[in-house]
Amino acid sequence: MPRNTLYHALRARHWTLLCLVLLLTGSIQAQSGTVLPTRGKRFWTGFMQNGFGAQSLKLHVMGTAGTTGTVRIPGLGWNTSFTVASSGVVVVDVPTMAENSGSETVQPKGVLIEAQDSVNVLISSFQNFTHDMAQILPESSLGSSYRVDAYQGLPNFNNLHRSELLIVATEDGTEVRITPTVNTATGRPAGVPFTVALNAGESYQVQAAQDNLDLTGTLVEATSQSGNCRPFVVLGGSMCATVPGSCSACDAVFEQLVPRSAWGTRYFTIPIQGIQASTYRIMADENATTVTIGNGAPITLNAGQRWEANGQSTPVCIQANKPISVVQLLEGYSCAGNGDPSLILLSPAERMSRTAILHTPTSAQINQHGISIVVPPSAVGQITLNGNPIAANLFQPYAGCADRMHARVP
Repeated sequence: MPRNTLYHALRARHWTLLCLVLLLTGSIQAQSGTVLPTRGKRFWTGFMQNGFGAQSLKLHVMGTAGTTGTVRIPGLGWNTSFTVASSGVVVVDVPTMAENSGSETVQPKGVLIEAQDSVNVLISSFQNFTHDMAQILPESSLGSSYRVDAYQGLPNFNNLHRSELLIVATEDGTEVRITPTVNTATGRPAGVPFTVALNAGESYQVQAAQDNLDLTGTLVEATSQSGNCRPFVVLGGSMCATVPGSCSACDAVFEQLVPRSAWGTRYFTIPIQGIQASTYRIMADENATTVTIGNGAPITLNAGQRWEANGQSTPVCIQANKPISVVQLLEGYSCAGNGDPSLILLSPAERMSRTAILHTPTSAQINQHGISIVVPPSAVGQITLNGNPIAANLFQPYAGCADRMHARVP
């Protein structure tokens, strides 16, 4: 693909019955000067609890150049090696003992991936018909201050499936301050900070007290003692979410989060193959944040507040005067007509990519695939997929944002 053809691509993931993964390669350059590499040689991650427990955990390692590497869980004494062919992908099975369970205990379940040459890494978690996938960021893209994107659990189901977040330390002596937006499973109250001490490879999962509560907006920050030199991983999601609450069925959803410093002010939701509608949600990081959606009236949000739109069938552009986070969620099949929930952390328009590679795992349940692309109008007719031009008539405009167009490539 010519390096000047793909200006801004949003990647999604795969979910039960539907699949869409567009994995960015190299560093994503922001107009503001921020760089957020998605490729690297060293990654930390962890697996949150999937419903009643995952049946399989996997790493998906992709490389443009052939390379070798290792996967280790230092705290559990497990390790394996892998080899990636040039422009290839290898799937590594991780033992299910790596899955975190419960709430608010330190566990030795951080997963370390190291490669000789730069790779992209995704993780996936499968349990019966609950499945999700997330892109993992290299150490160079981690930070020390996050605001969590998650989702509620499965309401009115005996509190068995709850909202959750996971922290994985990359350095010894890490101290993290957590300010939950809702009561936690062990009784810690909303709005009251507490601190946790972690060493490299240790993980700490927090779950909400009830299935109808949502940890979205929770602050996870390094203390002054820990400082900025001990970056850590934060993931957010739900053990099994219905999106929205009235739509069947539930599915495990999760995403690795980016530091608050990497948030942007312009976002574009995307068309998704094979479904009738989806949800998007906007969250503010600062007070008095003004948000406009297409040509709509301004919406004012304060720090940690969110605005959610369900049953949306038309992609929209979202603009704000201060940094925001935007997620797009697949809804349950009873509302979307197909598939089950999945959580997609959208990339801001300030970060643009010119090339991308794809990985779409296939199974008996995951059998539909598609690509969603967002570009400036000048790029239409120039973008290629596997060397073939993408038809210009697939691209549609955004209301209120004439500088971007979107396409769904079946």
